Amino acid sequence: MVDSKNYEDWIEAARKDLRGAKILFEAGGVDELVAFHCQQAVEKYLKAFLIKNTGYLHSGHYLMGLLKKCYQIDENLRQFVPQVTFLNAYHIETRYPSVDRLTVDREDAEKCIEYASQVLAYDF
Repeated sequence: MVDSKNYEDWIEAARKDLRGAKILFEAGGVDELVAFHCQQAVEKYLKAFLIKNTGYLHSGHYLMGLLKKCYQIDENLRQFVPQVTFLNAYHIETRYPSVDRLTVDREDAEKCIEYASQVLAYDF
């Protein structure tokens, strides 16, 4: 499989992740999955921005690294440092079993949705 280099595909995938997170939250689903899907939504949205502005797909899952590349192009994206910092914790820690498993409570899951929604509302 080869990842798409069409930024609109990445925006659509980001929106699907956020919509899935909202559905899981409203259904009283597993809050760790809500957080993971919010992290994924923001990762895909930042990658969409980078594809649109650089012409190529940037690798990696570290949200702060992706955001830094983004705000070097558009300084306004720096406003999302707090949201991205919070969401960054939910990639690996919610994806794989570990001895010191990260737990996500309802309040944090709701905050993940709020923060991901804020990032995805940024119009580029």
